Amino acid sequence: MIPSDQQQLKAHLKAVAEILYRNTAPTQLKSFESIEKSLRQKMLEEVGPELGSFFFQQYQGFKQENPEK
Repeated sequence: MIPSDQQQLKAHLKAVAEILYRNTAPTQLKSFESIEKSLRQKMLEEVGPELGSFFFQQYQGFKQENPEK
């Protein structure tokens, strides 16, 4: 990954982290274990499906442009 993409990714991930943090109950921020469990759950419910959907849409576009592959 080129440095400018790394910087952009880091900035976006920080913004995502801030949103997820704001939407996490204070009771889930009491220990490292509860933070980790909460973050894993949010990754599975919110982040993963969105990334998967994006990649799948990109793949569909690629397949339409390159039907022989």
